[in-house]
Amino acid sequence: MYTHLLRPCLRIGHHWPHHSTSLSRYLSSAQSAAHVAFIGLGNMGMQMAIHLAKGTNLIVYDLHSENVSRFMKLTRDRGMLAVTEARNLSTVAHSKPDFIVTSLPTCEASESVVGTILEHYVHNRGTTFIDTSTVSVSTSRKLYEMTTSLSHNYVDAPVSGGVKGATDATLTFMVGCSHETLTSIEPLLSKMGKSIIPCGGPGSGSAAKLCNNLALAAQMVGICEAMNLGEELGVDPKVLAGVMNVSTAKCWSSQVNNPHPMAAMHMGSGASAKGYEGGFGSALMLKDLNLAMKEAAGKGLVMPVSGLTRDLYKSVDADGNGNKDFGFMLQFLKQMKLRT
Repeated sequence: MYTHLLRPCLRIGHHWPHHSTSLSRYLSSAQSAAHVAFIGLGNMGMQMAIHLAKGTNLIVYDLHSENVSRFMKLTRDRGMLAVTEARNLSTVAHSKPDFIVTSLPTCEASESVVGTILEHYVHNRGTTFIDTSTVSVSTSRKLYEMTTSLSHNYVDAPVSGGVKGATDATLTFMVGCSHETLTSIEPLLSKMGKSIIPCGGPGSGSAAKLCNNLALAAQMVGICEAMNLGEELGVDPKVLAGVMNVSTAKCWSSQVNNPHPMAAMHMGSGASAKGYEGGFGSALMLKDLNLAMKEAAGKGLVMPVSGLTRDLYKSVDADGNGNKDFGFMLQFLKQMKLRT
C-alpha cells in the first residue's frame, strides 16, 4: 500500500521544435481530451506537473498535502483551471485517467503507488503508467509485468536535467517501452522536455538513467575538488568556473549546477546559490548510486571511482545533509579539512 511512500524506432536524441505552430496544434489536438494524473509533487515533479497543466485535464496527488496546496495555488494564479486535487490514490484510480505520471523518490514508493492504484483500478483497461522516477531495472520490469497483466501499459521514463530542466521544460527522457507506446506518449513528454530518447525495452530507460547518474555523481565530486583547490590557491571561484566552462573541464556540474555559491550566483544558475536548497538531494544521489552499484555487483564489474563516490555521499547523508543539493559535497570537503 501507499504507506511506504514517505517522502527502436525514433531518432536518438530526437528534439521537438517547441515553437513550431504545427507542433503546437498537434499537441493541443492530441492531448486536449486526455485525462492525466500526476503523482509526486517534489522539487522535480512540481515543475513537470505545471507544464502538464497547460491545456491538459490534470488531477494531482502527493502524500504531503502542503505540496498539493502549493501546486494548486501556483496553477490557479497562472489561470490553469482544469486542475483538480485527489484526496488519495483511490480517487486517482476512480477518475480513470488515460495517463498516470509518477515522480517518486524510491523503488518502494513506485511499487506502492502503482500497486495501490491497480487495486482500485482493476476493472478498467488501457491506462498508460509513465514512471519518471529513478528506480532499479528490476523494479521497472516488475511494474511492467504488474500493469500489462491487467491490460494497462507501463513506461520507465526517468529524466535528466535537474530542477532547472524541469522548470524550463528542457528535460531529457530516457524511455523504455515499445515503439507503439512511445508514439502514444510523445506529445505528453514533449510538454515537459525537449529530448525523448528510446533506450530499448522495459527497464532500459532505468538502466540508462542509473549509468548517467553514476557518472554525474563522480563528475560533481571532481568539480567540487577542483573548486576547493582553486579557492585555496587564491583563484576567484567565478574566474575558475569561467575557465572550466570554456575548457576541457566543462560539464553540467561546472556550468549549470556549479557547487560554489559565488560561481553559481555569478552564472545565475545552481542550487548552491540558494543555500543548496531546491536541487537534487544528496540522499537521492546516494540512493541512485546504491542502485547502480548493486547492478554493477550483479554483473561482477569493478567500479573503484563509483565506490569512493558512494562512500563520500554516504558520509554527507550521515552528517545530516542528505536534503541538501548534491553539490553540497564542496562544503563537506571543506569541513573535512577542518577535521584534520
